[in-house]
Amino acid sequence: MSDHAVDPPLLEAVAARAVRAGGDYLADAFRDVDVEAEYGTHDVKSAADRIAEDRALAVVEDAFPDHAVHGEESGRDGEHRYEWVVDPLDGTNNFAAGLPSFATAACVLEEGTPLVSAVYEPLPDSLYLARRGEGATVDGEPLAADSDLELPQGTVSFVVGLPAVRDDDHRAVAREVESAVDARCKRVVNTWSPCVDWGLLARGGLEGLVAYRPDVYEQYAGALLAEESGVIGRAFDIGAGGGDLQEAADPRATGVDGLYVAAPDRETCDRLVEAATEAL
Repeated sequence: MSDHAVDPPLLEAVAARAVRAGGDYLADAFRDVDVEAEYGTHDVKSAADRIAEDRALAVVEDAFPDHAVHGEESGRDGEHRYEWVVDPLDGTNNFAAGLPSFATAACVLEEGTPLVSAVYEPLPDSLYLARRGEGATVDGEPLAADSDLELPQGTVSFVVGLPAVRDDDHRAVAREVESAVDARCKRVVNTWSPCVDWGLLARGGLEGLVAYRPDVYEQYAGALLAEESGVIGRAFDIGAGGGDLQEAADPRATGVDGLYVAAPDRETCDRLVEAATEAL
């Protein structure tokens, strides 16, 4: 197994091709009246997820056959300095219902730290790319997370990871956190397509994002995109059973037992942290 360093621009180029491969399939399959899916109480699993992941991972494996991969549908495979975390269809419920809010995302971790991320929204044909320390772009144009709105007039995305949605206790806490955040802003949106929200935050369309026990498949890609667009992020480890909050040294690495808060400026971020943590 080769474990040599790879030029980050090459990783970025492959990530862009991978998410486009998955997203182009989704665009063609969208609003198919015969969507093959398993409908559960809290989630939908569709054939489109699996096909989009196969197409995205085929691009990765063709370019870097020795790299580790972690697909939402297929799980982890391999060990390597580089690991590709792929969400083939972020927003499956929306896709299955005919709601045009979904994306394909990929993030390359280098020894566990996000290095490159790509998010592709196929319907508007918007490609977001970020590279650690090098900034972020959308369709080749630099991104800057600027907003002229104060928090009381602003919109905040609220994201809950699927493991938390499936747990009665965590779901109850999530409702309390959402309510506390809602009291501080004009509107809270829960779109069920976090990567779409990450893109909006990175381009200044949202005034904040609060993620409670988020899924790593969206969190890695989204947090790096946000950071490289100038978003201020803070993350906390709340543990499997709750309890005392511990602020994380690296907000990009928040996983299923964490709270992540992001906003275009420090003051707004701190206000959202105050609101969200009051409910924990």
